Amino acid sequence: MEGSQAATGKMAGKRPHGDEADTVSRHTKRPKVEDGTEKNALGLILDHSDELIECLRRLKSEELQRGTQSIKADKELSSLSKMLLPAFQEMASTSAQPDELTALEIPHPAFVTKWVASEITNSLPPLPAVLDPKLEMAALTHSGQHDPGCNYERLEWVGDAYLEVIATALIHQTFPKLPEGKCAQIREILIKNATLSTFTTMYGLDKRANLPEEFRDKGRENGTTASQKMRIKALGDLFEAYVGAIIISDPKDGVQRAAEWLKVLWSQTAASYIRKEEIEHAKAPAEQDLNAKTRLDALICIPGLKIEYRDLPSRKKTKDSNLPLFNIACFLNGFGEDKQVGYGSGLSKKEAGQKAARMALENKKALKPHIERKKAYEEMRRAQRAA
Repeated sequence: MEGSQAATGKMAGKRPHGDEADTVSRHTKRPKVEDGTEKNALGLILDHSDELIECLRRLKSEELQRGTQSIKADKELSSLSKMLLPAFQEMASTSAQPDELTALEIPHPAFVTKWVASEITNSLPPLPAVLDPKLEMAALTHSGQHDPGCNYERLEWVGDAYLEVIATALIHQTFPKLPEGKCAQIREILIKNATLSTFTTMYGLDKRANLPEEFRDKGRENGTTASQKMRIKALGDLFEAYVGAIIISDPKDGVQRAAEWLKVLWSQTAASYIRKEEIEHAKAPAEQDLNAKTRLDALICIPGLKIEYRDLPSRKKTKDSNLPLFNIACFLNGFGEDKQVGYGSGLSKKEAGQKAARMALENKKALKPHIERKKAYEEMRRAQRAA
């Protein structure tokens, strides 16, 4: 009991005997240490640990009955709880330990600004640093070279997801009226292995990477050499893993740093699309609001005449992305004729059809008799309504 009394006396010596609200208010302020800074949450809890333990011991003790002493202990525990609550809350909200994977940021779709043609540069933007050396080593290590805990497979999985999100955000901001299918095609050009593997070699990450010998330029000495397709896949994975390492090693600014870097880097790959978008945006509002098919319908369509868009065979592919091209022809069918008046080629049937309609609109000679026929038809309808 002597130890108990001593502890109680120590506690009583620390607590003032004035107004209780005054006491709680004064206790909830963090104590200052000698250099004038606030003591951290753990330090505050440790300073009052003896008091807290003693209060709990006294409440639990079978020697205490309902009476003055237990009521006093209740009040002391209540006061201590109010004083230490902010410290416990701060301890509970602290981030994970350094060795644990911290929560990844989910970026807002508008966290990057759109591409602008005037900002496209041919120079290579600086490679962002990975702030954790262990993560950097893992990002540059093939799974066949080390134990499962130190290779790029998991980082590649994270980087792949963020590359798609960042590319999507950039395309969404830059091409507000572009169909979703076309946006997906541009995104595929940006994130495909062929593009990413080129970035890997441009930055020399392949030279720094710990890869099996068969993935090197000359292959394994007196052994196998990875196929070009396998090598491109491995180099693309390296780039994805490096992006993942940038983001995970910097929970505060990693996403933003990666996005700003990729925006500049990708602008070179998407340059033709960015410039085309600015040209289209500069056109007259009327041309932007009405697509070519709608304008062609309004110009010549009457009963007895059909505008048909027909698929044409094609084996051509785009030079930059090696994607298949669709060919569409525009035909006027009616009044004794079935005539092709336009033709278009594009990455989708919708795009090719619009190009075919634009060509038809420029074919003044073929459209002239149909325009005159529509005028006559509309005059007849007005006369019928007047009668």
